[in-house]
Amino acid sequence: MMHRKVLSPILTVAIAFLLSAVILGITSRQPRETLRWFFLGPFSNFYFFGNMLAASIPLMFTGLAACLAFSAGMFNLGLEGQHYFGAIIGTIVALSVPTSSVSSMFLALAVSFLVGALLALVPMLLRLTLGFSELISSFMIGQVFIYVGDFLLNGLFRDPEAALAATRHLDETVVLAKILPPSNLHAGYVVAIALCLMFTVVRKWFVMGYEFKMVRENPRFAKIHGMDVERIWLLAMILSGGVAALGGMVEVLGVYGRAVKGFSHGNGFNGIAVSLLVRNNPALIFLSALFFAYLESGAEIASLMVQTPAEIVRLVQGIVFCLVTAEFLFSRGERDADSVT
Repeated sequence: MMHRKVLSPILTVAIAFLLSAVILGITSRQPRETLRWFFLGPFSNFYFFGNMLAASIPLMFTGLAACLAFSAGMFNLGLEGQHYFGAIIGTIVALSVPTSSVSSMFLALAVSFLVGALLALVPMLLRLTLGFSELISSFMIGQVFIYVGDFLLNGLFRDPEAALAATRHLDETVVLAKILPPSNLHAGYVVAIALCLMFTVVRKWFVMGYEFKMVRENPRFAKIHGMDVERIWLLAMILSGGVAALGGMVEVLGVYGRAVKGFSHGNGFNGIAVSLLVRNNPALIFLSALFFAYLESGAEIASLMVQTPAEIVRLVQGIVFCLVTAEFLFSRGERDADSVT
């Protein structure tokens, strides 16, 4: 049987760069300057470079969250809601409970993790008890809680002195330390890298990683050999939702200092593409997240310096998302065909 030719991640990235350059060149009145700022702008000074690295932080968290679910054969499409709503509740709790600065930070992180884990747990329970697809239910629940979060920020917990829908500022002693001021790069970058490396080690050397792999590849075979498949699925989804929400809280603590309406900017959905681009390899997620952050930063800098339409960045991200999803589906189809033959 003739094998399908599968796009490699490197070729996918190359095509994404080419299409991005073509789109930016067509839509700009100064194509040469636009392309120069798009490709070289993120490296032109420490401020732009630091902001590019900072933009990759939430993508590392949501990319790892997607990877955790995919590693056990699950689909968590509620990452955006978990990332957003978990951070909002973590911020509200940190503002409402009087504790020391260090305690407030860990309280906010812990609460956000628990909220995200709960939002991911519900669709998994619906699958196990009622047979609902976790793909659809996780997406729907996530979308609902995005609007619940907006309601909270517009209502009871809105800062009356703010010109936008946002909570009050967290104390300055609670926020994460900056690494490359005056850019937005903060200590959360180290945390995100550490989590990716941690799961890489767990997946390769620990029993949990072996269980995830067996359940992903053949849940029936794993069950026959004594594995508690339902428990593994639940664990994968809980960790996925918790890590996604943790990334939102880190973004609040590191960049905004408070929960702001719409701060997630599609990080949850982009995290899926981040994981798929490197075929769910946690060791490479930081590179994939950096690639997406580079595209976004380059487009935003070009928009700032040459007045290129800012909406172009969303178009570029959409193209990349389609490319990496297609690459994933083709590679998965080829593996299924090989297994049949």
